[in-house]
Amino acid sequence: MTEFKPEAVREAWQLPFEGEWPTAVTFLGSHRRLAAANQEGTVLVWDLPESPVAVKVKDDSGKEVDGFETPPPVRRLEGHTNSVTKMVASPDGDTLVTASLDHTLRIWDLKSAPTGTGEIVLDHRRRERQAQRVEKDKREALLNAPGVSVQTQPAAAVLSGHRDWITALGRSRDGKRIISGDDSGLVIVYDLAERREISRWQCPGIAWIVAAALSSDGQTALISQYRRHGGEFNNYPAAVRLHNVADGSVKLDILQTLYPNEKNPKYTYQFQYSPFVGAGLIATAFSPDGKLLALGQGGEQSDAKIHFLEADTGKVVRSVPSHQSGVTDLTFSSDGTLLFSVGRDTQVRITKVDDGKEIAKLGKPRGGQFNDWLSSLSVSSDEHWLAASDISGQIQIWQLT
Repeated sequence: MTEFKPEAVREAWQLPFEGEWPTAVTFLGSHRRLAAANQEGTVLVWDLPESPVAVKVKDDSGKEVDGFETPPPVRRLEGHTNSVTKMVASPDGDTLVTASLDHTLRIWDLKSAPTGTGEIVLDHRRRERQAQRVEKDKREALLNAPGVSVQTQPAAAVLSGHRDWITALGRSRDGKRIISGDDSGLVIVYDLAERREISRWQCPGIAWIVAAALSSDGQTALISQYRRHGGEFNNYPAAVRLHNVADGSVKLDILQTLYPNEKNPKYTYQFQYSPFVGAGLIATAFSPDGKLLALGQGGEQSDAKIHFLEADTGKVVRSVPSHQSGVTDLTFSSDGTLLFSVGRDTQVRITKVDDGKEIAKLGKPRGGQFNDWLSSLSVSSDEHWLAASDISGQIQIWQLT
């Protein structure tokens, strides 16, 4: 991206999205359009102003403070019946793909006209807090006040190739292919324009797929399996592999390359794989030129790291400290010089790829992983804006330049 100046970054908006946790966010082409989803399967779209409008707003105590005018969502995408776990958009922003625990991928044509209207309440918690400070006869009116009116539309297509929770989703940088992975270990690669399967394969072992990414040309898939649960010796073996998309064959087994003498990873995990895998490498990405991989340790990992590896050999270039309590999402800048990441420490971190130096930290820590950690991030196509979904019930947006 263009020269990044940390001192120029400022917070622009905090879009309310209360109720169940917001789980995914993505910009739609231009920086002025944004989509986000939550654990209820609700998917909303906002059209943002050209720039934030400064206004006086009331905090939870009723005191007026400086803030920005909050644009309401303009559309609700209807159809998912369970949590949306991931979402990706085409480079032009006209097509959105969402993955869900309802076992489906849904494709949304954002150029199409809405089919109806609806209403949504975005500030449940704020209303409840305010109701505690007003007289009893006014509480019901406050709690039941009308919500935001939105246009509604169904999905243009539903892809039903999975039979389990879909927990991983990615796309090639050119936007032609998408990849999805589920808790049964099944991976499917689709042609997005034609909405057809290109290939599918079953990953070895029985560990959940926690992350899936495609190289820029869509020919190579990066698949990460494993999420810690229970005691150390009850965990399934971890796996991080590069696959040929054409047939699903293993191109490079990264853990086997790093630990060639490991014969029984299930029972010696804590001695060999644990320092590298942590509580699960749940955030992965290819660099734009395809030469590097970024792997982020997630879960309840107290001192999580991000690893940078050579894509052709699996060799670790460097490992850098990242998010206290775990990484949740990461992405490279368009020129591959920066890595953006979010995590359970409720902050956005921006790291130089060439030397691993952290050059910016956005947001304020709020006490650790159980205090509103950030679940997903997206950088606009012009790289002027960054958005992060916050499980406290808001979408945070920063102006980067």
